[in-house]
Amino acid sequence: MSAVPLHQSANVNRRAAEHFWAQLRQTRPIEGGASTVLDGYAGERLRMATFRHAPHVLTGDSIALPHRRSTLLSLQLEGQSSIEHQGRRHTINAGDFSLIDLSRSFRLETGRSTVQTIYLPIAVLRDVLPQVERNPAIVLAGRESAVGYLRALYEEIFARAPQLTEPVAGCLLDAIPHMLAAALQSSQSPEAASPTQLRSYHKQLVRRFVLDNLGDPALCADYIGRGVGLSTAYLFELFAEEQLTLMRWVRSERLLRCMRELEDPTLRRKSIARIAYGWGFSDMAHFSRCFRRMCGASPREYRQSAIFGPPRHEATDV
Repeated sequence: MSAVPLHQSANVNRRAAEHFWAQLRQTRPIEGGASTVLDGYAGERLRMATFRHAPHVLTGDSIALPHRRSTLLSLQLEGQSSIEHQGRRHTINAGDFSLIDLSRSFRLETGRSTVQTIYLPIAVLRDVLPQVERNPAIVLAGRESAVGYLRALYEEIFARAPQLTEPVAGCLLDAIPHMLAAALQSSQSPEAASPTQLRSYHKQLVRRFVLDNLGDPALCADYIGRGVGLSTAYLFELFAEEQLTLMRWVRSERLLRCMRELEDPTLRRKSIARIAYGWGFSDMAHFSRCFRRMCGASPREYRQSAIFGPPRHEATDV
């Protein structure tokens, strides 16, 4: 397919965005009028649009089933909206951000307004923002200082939507959760949080520290505790309620990244040992055993199958 000429790309992006956002809803809003897409982008991973809303109400029931494991992160440019969930109501003013989990029950009431919205699959947010699993809706006041960083990112993304390419759009999508995490951290004081919120905050600190240091072979519970200022005993207690203990989760994350590199045909000449050592493994026999338990194949077999397909067995005469 030939590249879209630059002077046509804005219209093409807008049409793709209009189609995607129309498919997001399985019914019309339960009250009120339509929304107009002013501009946007809809690629393989990043989907976004600037909307001019007429007053209407949107509920979780009106979201199409394939989209109910996703979230909407919106910047209110003009006008006012409100979100109701779990019996609580939050007002969204110009300059505020809202994050809505589409899998949960909610009621979004939008006045005449202009909003920039990005669609984020929940899986993109989970590692960086584990609290999204417990909070159906989050509102970030625009007056918070770190919210300004997120707003500046939105301004750049939407201003350059006509020039976006798939690789750049994918990188931007990966960056948004980290900017959102910074904004949330600045708006919530850990000292004032409830015990549940404090545990969530500590888990977020630990996960971020681990992912930033995953390639360090010295990464262990003591190392992590020193890095985030928490005791080792508390770390083990913190992750006792998780499906994986802390260090098993660390090993799982390392193995997942080794898998990605083994699947990459551009890295087929990179040795398996170099990949394993690069992600913090210091013993190849241990790495191979762990990899086989997780994937059901040796690293070499996994790479062969991922890049070239499963081995073909020639029929033999009986």
